[in-house]
Amino acid sequence: MRGRPGSVRSLEELGPVRLSASFFMRDFLHSEIADFHGIPNIPDAPDLAIAAGRRLCEELLEPLQATFGRLAIRSAYRAPAVSEFGIETSLAGAVREAPLAFGVSPACRA
Repeated sequence: MRGRPGSVRSLEELGPVRLSASFFMRDFLHSEIADFHGIPNIPDAPDLAIAAGRRLCEELLEPLQATFGRLAIRSAYRAPAVSEFGIETSLAGAVREAPLAFGVSPACRA
């Protein structure tokens, strides 16, 4: 991918990108905040989001799934605009310290 997807067609190309044996990019793009408030939850740097997603899946999610059984991912990627809106409106889950591509709350980092 090149830059930020700017059309439905380019989003259709991003969603089916396989991150690991069990996960696809589309699994990570849902955001209730974004959906409800009409904020696009689209990566500005899709290649970076894909790389971070692959690492997350291969190093953490696949081993967890192998140990505990099927994981269902509700949301993992948060666009900067979605994060900022969440911070400004004090919505749960919005943190400034989240990494660039895939957010991990401070409580999960310990």
